[in-house]
Amino acid sequence: MSGPALGIDLGGTKIYAVVTDENHHVLSEAKTDTDSGAPPEKIIDDILELGRTALRELDLDLRKISHIGVAVPSPVDPETGDCHYANNLGWRDISLRELFRKKLGQEVYLGNDGNLGILAEYTCGAAKGARSAVGLYVGTGLGGGIVANGRLHTGYRGLAGEFGHMIIRQGGRRCGCGRRGCAEAYCSKIAFVKAIRKAVYKRGVRTLLPPDKFNRNTKNIKSKHLARAYLAGDPAVCSAINRGAYMLGVTAANAAGLIAPECIVLGGGVISALGKEMLPVFRAGFEEHLVGIDPSIIKIVFSSLGDAAVAVGATILARKKGDV
Repeated sequence: MSGPALGIDLGGTKIYAVVTDENHHVLSEAKTDTDSGAPPEKIIDDILELGRTALRELDLDLRKISHIGVAVPSPVDPETGDCHYANNLGWRDISLRELFRKKLGQEVYLGNDGNLGILAEYTCGAAKGARSAVGLYVGTGLGGGIVANGRLHTGYRGLAGEFGHMIIRQGGRRCGCGRRGCAEAYCSKIAFVKAIRKAVYKRGVRTLLPPDKFNRNTKNIKSKHLARAYLAGDPAVCSAINRGAYMLGVTAANAAGLIAPECIVLGGGVISALGKEMLPVFRAGFEEHLVGIDPSIIKIVFSSLGDAAVAVGATILARKKGDV
Protein backbone atom coordinates (compact mmCIF):
# COMPACT_ATOMS: atom_id res chain seq x y z
CA MET A 1 0.00 0.00 0.00
CA SER A 2 3.00 2.31 0.30
CA GLY A 3 3.91 4.99 -2.23
CA PRO A 4 1.68 7.22 -4.34
CA ALA A 5 -1.42 5.88 -6.09
CA LEU A 6 -3.12 7.09 -9.26
CA GLY A 7 -6.91 7.02 -9.47
CA ILE A 8 -8.95 8.02 -12.50
CA ASP A 9 -12.69 8.64 -12.72
CA LEU A 10 -14.04 8.16 -16.24
CA GLY A 11 -17.33 10.03 -16.52
CA GLY A 12 -19.75 10.76 -19.31
CA THR A 13 -18.54 14.35 -19.72
CA LYS A 14 -15.14 14.49 -18.01
CA ILE A 15 -12.18 12.38 -16.95
CA TYR A 16 -10.71 13.28 -13.56
CA ALA A 17 -7.39 12.00 -12.19
CA VAL A 18 -5.91 12.24 -8.70
CA VAL A 19 -2.66 11.15 -7.08
CA THR A 20 -2.96 10.22 -3.40
CA ASP A 21 -0.62 9.37 -0.56
CA GLU A 22 -0.96 6.43 1.86
CA ASN A 23 -3.48 8.42 3.95
CA HIS A 24 -5.68 9.00 0.88
CA HIS A 25 -4.87 12.72 0.73
CA VAL A 26 -4.98 14.18 -2.78
CA LEU A 27 -1.51 15.39 -3.80
CA SER A 28 -2.33 16.47 -7.35
CA GLU A 29 -5.21 16.36 -9.83
CA ALA A 30 -6.00 16.85 -13.50
CA LYS A 31 -9.16 17.00 -15.63
CA THR A 32 -10.10 16.76 -19.29
CA ASP A 33 -13.30 16.38 -21.30
CA THR A 34 -14.47 12.87 -22.23
CA ASP A 35 -14.51 12.14 -25.95
CA SER A 36 -17.67 10.11 -25.41
CA GLY A 37 -18.04 9.10 -29.05
CA ALA A 38 -14.53 7.67 -29.28
CA PRO A 39 -13.74 3.93 -29.22
CA PRO A 40 -12.49 2.43 -25.93
CA GLU A 41 -8.86 2.33 -27.16
CA LYS A 42 -8.85 6.10 -27.72
CA ILE A 43 -10.46 6.78 -24.34
CA ILE A 44 -7.82 4.60 -22.66
CA ASP A 45 -5.13 6.70 -24.35
CA ASP A 46 -6.82 9.83 -22.97
CA ILE A 47 -7.01 8.28 -19.48
CA LEU A 48 -3.32 7.40 -19.46
CA GLU A 49 -2.28 10.80 -20.79
CA LEU A 50 -4.32 12.51 -18.08
CA GLY A 51 -2.67 10.26 -15.49
CA ARG A 52 0.73 11.36 -16.78
CA THR A 53 -0.37 14.99 -16.44
CA ALA A 54 -1.40 14.51 -12.79
CA LEU A 55 1.86 12.67 -12.02
CA ARG A 56 3.98 15.25 -13.78
CA GLU A 57 3.08 17.82 -11.13
CA LEU A 58 4.85 15.58 -8.61
CA ASP A 59 7.71 14.69 -10.94
CA LEU A 60 6.54 11.05 -11.08
CA ASP A 61 6.56 8.56 -13.95
CA LEU A 62 3.43 6.54 -14.79
CA ARG A 63 5.38 3.31 -15.31
CA LYS A 64 6.84 3.56 -11.81
CA ILE A 65 3.46 3.81 -10.08
CA SER A 66 2.51 0.51 -8.42
CA HIS A 67 -1.12 1.39 -7.65
CA ILE A 68 -3.37 2.42 -10.54
CA GLY A 69 -7.16 2.30 -10.37
CA VAL A 70 -9.82 3.38 -12.84
CA ALA A 71 -13.51 3.97 -12.16
CA VAL A 72 -15.90 3.47 -15.06
CA PRO A 73 -19.65 4.18 -15.46
CA SER A 74 -20.44 0.48 -15.84
CA PRO A 75 -20.77 -2.64 -13.72
CA VAL A 76 -17.37 -4.33 -13.71
CA ASP A 77 -16.87 -8.09 -13.37
CA PRO A 78 -14.20 -8.37 -10.62
CA GLU A 79 -12.89 -11.64 -12.05
CA THR A 80 -12.52 -10.71 -15.72
CA GLY A 81 -12.39 -6.91 -15.72
CA ASP A 82 -15.21 -6.84 -18.28
CA CYS A 83 -17.38 -3.72 -18.34
CA HIS A 84 -20.89 -5.04 -18.89
CA TYR A 85 -22.53 -1.86 -20.17
CA ALA A 86 -21.78 1.86 -20.06
CA ASN A 87 -24.87 3.48 -21.53
CA ASN A 88 -23.41 6.98 -21.56
CA LEU A 89 -20.42 5.79 -23.61
CA GLY A 90 -22.26 3.26 -25.78
CA TRP A 91 -20.15 0.34 -24.46
CA ARG A 92 -21.23 -3.28 -24.14
CA ASP A 93 -19.03 -6.11 -22.78
CA ILE A 94 -15.68 -4.34 -23.17
CA SER A 95 -12.67 -6.02 -21.52
CA LEU A 96 -10.93 -2.87 -20.31
CA ARG A 97 -8.50 -4.80 -18.11
CA GLU A 98 -6.98 -6.49 -21.15
CA LEU A 99 -6.87 -3.24 -23.09
CA PHE A 100 -5.02 -1.54 -20.24
CA ARG A 101 -2.56 -4.44 -19.99
CA LYS A 102 -1.77 -4.10 -23.70
CA LYS A 103 -1.39 -0.33 -23.50
CA LEU A 104 0.50 -0.08 -20.22
CA GLY A 105 1.98 -3.51 -19.56
CA GLN A 106 0.91 -3.57 -15.91
CA GLU A 107 -2.14 -4.27 -13.78
CA VAL A 108 -4.86 -1.62 -13.62
CA TYR A 109 -7.66 -2.21 -11.12
CA LEU A 110 -11.14 -1.41 -12.42
CA GLY A 111 -14.35 -0.68 -10.57
CA ASN A 112 -17.78 0.81 -11.03
CA ASP A 113 -17.85 4.54 -10.31
CA GLY A 114 -20.69 4.38 -7.76
CA ASN A 115 -19.06 1.48 -5.93
CA LEU A 116 -15.75 3.32 -5.69
CA GLY A 117 -17.44 6.53 -4.59
CA ILE A 118 -19.02 4.85 -1.56
CA LEU A 119 -15.77 2.91 -0.91
CA ALA A 120 -13.94 6.23 -0.55
CA GLU A 121 -16.63 7.79 1.63
CA TYR A 122 -16.65 4.69 3.86
CA THR A 123 -12.85 4.62 4.11
CA CYS A 124 -12.07 8.30 4.65
CA GLY A 125 -15.16 10.40 4.02
CA ALA A 126 -18.74 11.05 5.07
CA ALA A 127 -19.58 7.39 5.85
CA LYS A 128 -16.46 6.70 7.91
CA GLY A 129 -17.38 4.79 11.05
CA ALA A 130 -20.53 3.24 9.58
CA ARG A 131 -20.68 -0.51 8.98
CA SER A 132 -23.23 -0.18 6.21
CA ALA A 133 -23.84 2.63 3.75
CA VAL A 134 -25.45 3.41 0.40
CA GLY A 135 -24.06 5.94 -2.05
CA LEU A 136 -26.11 7.73 -4.72
CA TYR A 137 -24.19 9.88 -7.22
CA VAL A 138 -26.03 12.27 -9.53
CA GLY A 139 -23.99 13.18 -12.58
CA THR A 140 -24.38 12.47 -16.28
CA GLY A 141 -26.13 9.30 -15.11
CA LEU A 142 -27.08 7.99 -11.67
CA GLY A 143 -24.46 5.86 -9.97
CA GLY A 144 -24.82 3.84 -6.79
CA GLY A 145 -22.85 1.66 -4.44
CA ILE A 146 -23.23 -0.42 -1.28
CA VAL A 147 -21.03 -1.11 1.72
CA ALA A 148 -22.45 -3.93 3.86
CA ASN A 149 -20.85 -5.17 7.09
CA GLY A 150 -17.65 -3.31 6.32
CA ARG A 151 -17.16 -4.68 2.80
CA LEU A 152 -17.96 -3.27 -0.62
CA HIS A 153 -20.88 -5.31 -1.94
CA THR A 154 -20.55 -5.80 -5.69
CA GLY A 155 -22.67 -8.94 -6.03
CA TYR A 156 -22.60 -11.56 -8.76
CA ARG A 157 -20.24 -10.49 -11.59
CA GLY A 158 -20.10 -6.99 -10.12
CA LEU A 159 -23.73 -6.23 -10.93
CA ALA A 160 -24.93 -5.03 -7.49
CA GLY A 161 -25.70 -1.44 -6.64
CA GLU A 162 -27.15 -0.41 -10.00
CA PHE A 163 -29.73 1.87 -8.40
CA GLY A 164 -29.82 4.00 -11.54
CA HIS A 165 -31.62 1.15 -13.28
CA MET A 166 -34.01 0.34 -10.49
CA ILE A 167 -37.57 0.76 -11.83
CA ILE A 168 -39.25 3.49 -9.79
CA ARG A 169 -42.19 4.15 -12.11
CA GLN A 170 -43.71 1.38 -14.20
CA GLY A 171 -44.10 2.52 -17.80
CA GLY A 172 -42.35 5.80 -16.99
CA ARG A 173 -39.75 7.76 -18.93
CA ARG A 174 -37.51 5.99 -21.43
CA CYS A 175 -34.01 5.35 -20.04
CA GLY A 176 -30.76 5.15 -21.99
CA CYS A 177 -30.69 1.42 -21.20
CA GLY A 178 -33.83 0.99 -23.31
CA ARG A 179 -36.29 0.31 -20.49
CA ARG A 180 -38.89 2.64 -19.03
CA GLY A 181 -39.16 4.04 -15.53
CA CYS A 182 -35.52 3.67 -14.37
CA ALA A 183 -34.31 6.05 -11.66
CA GLU A 184 -31.67 7.39 -14.06
CA ALA A 185 -34.45 8.55 -16.39
CA TYR A 186 -35.43 11.05 -13.67
CA CYS A 187 -32.34 11.64 -11.51
CA SER A 188 -29.44 12.52 -13.84
CA LYS A 189 -28.22 15.40 -15.94
CA ILE A 190 -29.27 13.62 -19.13
CA ALA A 191 -32.77 13.27 -17.63
CA PHE A 192 -32.84 16.91 -16.53
CA VAL A 193 -31.86 18.12 -20.00
CA LYS A 194 -34.54 15.97 -21.65
CA ALA A 195 -37.18 17.34 -19.30
CA ILE A 196 -36.02 20.94 -19.80
CA ARG A 197 -35.98 20.54 -23.59
CA LYS A 198 -39.52 19.19 -23.51
CA ALA A 199 -40.71 22.05 -21.30
CA VAL A 200 -39.02 24.75 -23.37
CA TYR A 201 -39.56 23.53 -26.92
CA LYS A 202 -42.87 21.67 -26.61
CA ARG A 203 -44.68 23.62 -23.89
CA GLY A 204 -43.11 27.04 -24.34
CA VAL A 205 -41.76 27.34 -20.78
CA ARG A 206 -39.04 29.95 -20.55
CA THR A 207 -35.49 29.15 -19.46
CA LEU A 208 -32.52 31.20 -18.30
CA LEU A 209 -29.96 28.68 -19.56
CA PRO A 210 -27.51 30.41 -21.92
CA PRO A 211 -28.22 29.69 -25.62
CA ASP A 212 -24.62 28.62 -26.22
CA LYS A 213 -25.03 25.91 -23.55
CA PHE A 214 -28.61 24.78 -24.18
CA ASN A 215 -30.62 24.30 -27.37
CA ARG A 216 -32.86 21.74 -29.10
CA ASN A 217 -29.92 19.37 -29.62
CA THR A 218 -28.37 19.56 -26.16
CA LYS A 219 -28.01 16.16 -24.48
CA ASN A 220 -25.90 17.08 -21.46
CA ILE A 221 -24.90 20.22 -19.59
CA LYS A 222 -22.50 21.15 -16.81
CA SER A 223 -23.91 21.20 -13.29
CA LYS A 224 -22.82 24.82 -12.74
CA HIS A 225 -25.16 26.03 -15.50
CA LEU A 226 -28.08 24.11 -14.01
CA ALA A 227 -27.25 25.53 -10.56
CA ARG A 228 -27.18 29.13 -11.77
CA ALA A 229 -30.51 28.75 -13.53
CA TYR A 230 -32.09 26.92 -10.59
CA LEU A 231 -30.97 29.54 -8.06
CA ALA A 232 -32.30 32.27 -10.36
CA GLY A 233 -35.74 30.61 -10.33
CA ASP A 234 -35.70 29.25 -13.89
CA PRO A 235 -39.13 27.53 -14.12
CA ALA A 236 -38.05 24.79 -16.56
CA VAL A 237 -34.88 23.95 -14.63
CA CYS A 238 -36.54 24.11 -11.20
CA SER A 239 -39.32 21.76 -12.32
CA ALA A 240 -36.91 19.19 -13.78
CA ILE A 241 -34.54 19.19 -10.81
CA ASN A 242 -37.25 19.17 -8.15
CA ARG A 243 -38.91 16.22 -9.89
CA GLY A 244 -35.53 14.48 -10.03
CA ALA A 245 -34.80 15.20 -6.36
CA TYR A 246 -38.13 13.68 -5.32
CA MET A 247 -37.57 10.57 -7.44
CA LEU A 248 -34.05 10.29 -6.00
CA GLY A 249 -35.73 10.15 -2.59
CA VAL A 250 -37.96 7.34 -3.84
CA THR A 251 -34.86 5.49 -5.08
CA ALA A 252 -33.15 5.96 -1.72
CA ALA A 253 -36.22 4.64 0.11
CA ASN A 254 -36.21 1.50 -2.03
CA ALA A 255 -32.48 1.02 -1.42
CA ALA A 256 -32.96 1.52 2.32
CA GLY A 257 -35.75 -1.04 2.38
CA LEU A 258 -33.39 -3.62 0.88
CA ILE A 259 -30.21 -2.81 2.80
CA ALA A 260 -31.19 -0.84 5.95
CA PRO A 261 -27.97 1.21 5.85
CA GLU A 262 -26.73 3.36 8.71
CA CYS A 263 -26.26 6.24 6.30
CA ILE A 264 -26.96 7.32 2.74
CA VAL A 265 -24.33 9.44 1.03
CA LEU A 266 -25.44 11.82 -1.73
CA GLY A 267 -22.74 12.90 -4.16
CA GLY A 268 -21.85 13.70 -7.75
CA GLY A 269 -21.60 16.97 -9.63
CA VAL A 270 -25.28 17.90 -9.34
CA ILE A 271 -25.28 17.33 -5.57
CA SER A 272 -22.08 19.37 -5.19
CA ALA A 273 -23.78 22.23 -7.00
CA LEU A 274 -27.33 22.00 -5.60
CA GLY A 275 -27.41 19.48 -2.76
CA LYS A 276 -28.73 21.82 -0.07
CA GLU A 277 -31.48 23.10 -2.37
CA MET A 278 -32.51 19.58 -3.41
CA LEU A 279 -32.44 18.08 0.09
CA PRO A 280 -35.96 19.06 1.29
CA VAL A 281 -37.58 17.62 -1.85
CA PHE A 282 -35.36 14.53 -1.63
CA ARG A 283 -36.40 14.01 2.00
CA ALA A 284 -40.07 14.25 1.03
CA GLY A 285 -39.69 11.48 -1.55
CA PHE A 286 -37.60 9.42 0.86
CA GLU A 287 -39.85 9.68 3.90
CA GLU A 288 -43.09 9.20 1.96
CA HIS A 289 -41.86 5.92 0.44
CA LEU A 290 -39.82 4.39 3.26
CA VAL A 291 -41.63 1.46 4.86
CA GLY A 292 -40.79 -0.38 8.07
CA ILE A 293 -37.87 1.88 9.04
CA ASP A 294 -37.98 5.13 11.01
CA PRO A 295 -36.32 7.63 8.62
CA SER A 296 -34.72 9.41 11.57
CA ILE A 297 -32.36 6.47 12.21
CA ILE A 298 -30.80 6.69 8.74
CA LYS A 299 -28.34 9.54 8.35
CA ILE A 300 -28.54 11.46 5.08
CA VAL A 301 -25.17 13.06 4.41
CA PHE A 302 -23.45 14.80 1.54
CA SER A 303 -20.19 13.48 0.14
CA SER A 304 -17.30 15.04 2.06
CA LEU A 305 -14.85 14.17 -0.73
CA GLY A 306 -16.82 15.95 -3.45
CA ASP A 307 -15.65 15.53 -7.02
CA ALA A 308 -12.62 13.55 -5.83
CA ALA A 309 -14.63 10.74 -4.19
CA VAL A 310 -14.75 8.30 -7.10
CA ALA A 311 -11.13 8.83 -8.14
CA VAL A 312 -9.94 8.45 -4.53
CA GLY A 313 -11.98 5.24 -4.34
CA ALA A 314 -10.10 4.01 -7.41
CA THR A 315 -6.79 4.54 -5.57
CA ILE A 316 -8.09 2.60 -2.56
CA LEU A 317 -9.17 -0.28 -4.81
CA ALA A 318 -5.70 -0.33 -6.39
CA ARG A 319 -3.85 -0.15 -3.06
CA LYS A 320 -5.84 -3.14 -1.79
CA LYS A 321 -5.43 -5.00 -5.11
CA GLY A 322 -9.18 -5.28 -5.50
CA ASP A 323 -9.73 -6.85 -2.06
CA VAL A 324 -12.30 -4.40 -0.69
